[in-house]
Amino acid sequence: MIAHLLRQEKQGGYWLIRDEGRAIELNAQDYAFFAKLYASALQPISQTVFNSLFKQCRNVNLLTEISKHKLRDLATWKHIRHVKSDVPLNRLSELASVAPKRIYFEITRYCNLACRSCFNNSRHKLPNELTVEEILNINQQAYDLGVFEIRYTGGECTRVPGFDRIVKDARDKGFYISIGTNGVYTEEQLEWLPYAGIDWFIISLDGDKTSNDKIRGKGTYDKVIVTLKRLASFPHIRKRLNMVVAKHNLANIIDVATLACEYGVNSLNLIPLRPYGRSTIRMTKDMFNQNDFYGFIHEVNHLRKLFPQVTFSTTIDLMDPDAVTSHDLIVQKKKTCAAGVEGCVIGPQGHVYGCSYSPASFPDTADPDSKKVFIAGNIRESSLKDIWRDDKKWQVFRNLDLYKNDKCHDCNHYTVRCSGSCQIMSYYQMQHKEAVKKGDALGEYLDPYCFVDLLDKGGRGKTADLSAPCGGAGMDGF
Repeated sequence: MIAHLLRQEKQGGYWLIRDEGRAIELNAQDYAFFAKLYASALQPISQTVFNSLFKQCRNVNLLTEISKHKLRDLATWKHIRHVKSDVPLNRLSELASVAPKRIYFEITRYCNLACRSCFNNSRHKLPNELTVEEILNINQQAYDLGVFEIRYTGGECTRVPGFDRIVKDARDKGFYISIGTNGVYTEEQLEWLPYAGIDWFIISLDGDKTSNDKIRGKGTYDKVIVTLKRLASFPHIRKRLNMVVAKHNLANIIDVATLACEYGVNSLNLIPLRPYGRSTIRMTKDMFNQNDFYGFIHEVNHLRKLFPQVTFSTTIDLMDPDAVTSHDLIVQKKKTCAAGVEGCVIGPQGHVYGCSYSPASFPDTADPDSKKVFIAGNIRESSLKDIWRDDKKWQVFRNLDLYKNDKCHDCNHYTVRCSGSCQIMSYYQMQHKEAVKKGDALGEYLDPYCFVDLLDKGGRGKTADLSAPCGGAGMDGF
């Protein structure tokens, strides 16, 4: 079993600690030291000689991590994999990691639920979805590239026939395995899923029983509670709750946080309702505006004090007391979100794109030109390596001079506690507001959930309210 992965980058590298789902960035000197240890461990060398190599490292923190994970013991290095660059370093991109750190792998659009807020309209399978054999081939391509984590999603990924085989294959290859799931399982699934080799269950729950069931369907809350109780018996399995938050369930965040504490859930990810998928039909009036979102972040920081054992994460967290762009243990989001830079999505029909919220995610869109902007390629036509390594196919995510709002570059929060405007939201704003021509710079509009101008009395720009352009109505029953 692979316990650690060392991967070379254009500048230095990364050390993945698989059991923790954590990647440590290494500068060029520390990567070279780590690589030398690996090369030495492959040789017939004594433990005494191996010990002497550690005197060459001046990074005390790195040596502490090495000792913590027992990597001073020569025998442990048989569980380490080293992925060196397959091309000269000067040929690697300056704009993205050498390979995705995480792949969000949507293996189906079939789902046993039909949630009102579903961003990709999951319910039924799409025509010509990837077969299990094709999925296994993609696992192999990801392994060859040195991908750290595969997050299987959908639809409901656990309902795919052969999912146990897919997970076992990923486990054998040493990936950190996470799943995005609704947590509504049959008794049979609850018997085998905790033993399947999944490292991280990311389960959706949208409030207390009343709020959740109006969004996700009657009885879903109780079924998720059954799942959480079952998973609580497996403390080594990491758990997270995803909550889509809007005006109708803002008061329920504390209820979900209480459940997280009760069932040993490590983190709570609060996702602002966005104008995608089914939410554009019934829920646009429930979306936060700028002032609502400002109040929401205040509430999040209040809850952080009440529930210190739970990690709260969300977007545009300008009042984050820890002042970092990302709480994620693998993706860093230094200058922008992970989409197309540190991670990618592979859709159920083989399309490769940056983010599930983009037009690339909607096969029946009436705007095919938008899909062309966001889809980088198809895995059935090109290799994952060739698609990822071509910067021209990822301009919307990688060209930050063109596609990141210019007001972000002058903002004191940018790269400190905020990774800047969402290119997809800005793209939609351009379409609705006709502020600038398609493909041009983002102009004056910021993400509608950016409240920096409320912190800066001088104002940095205006945010767009998409409720009217989307043409939606308030959600039934709220």
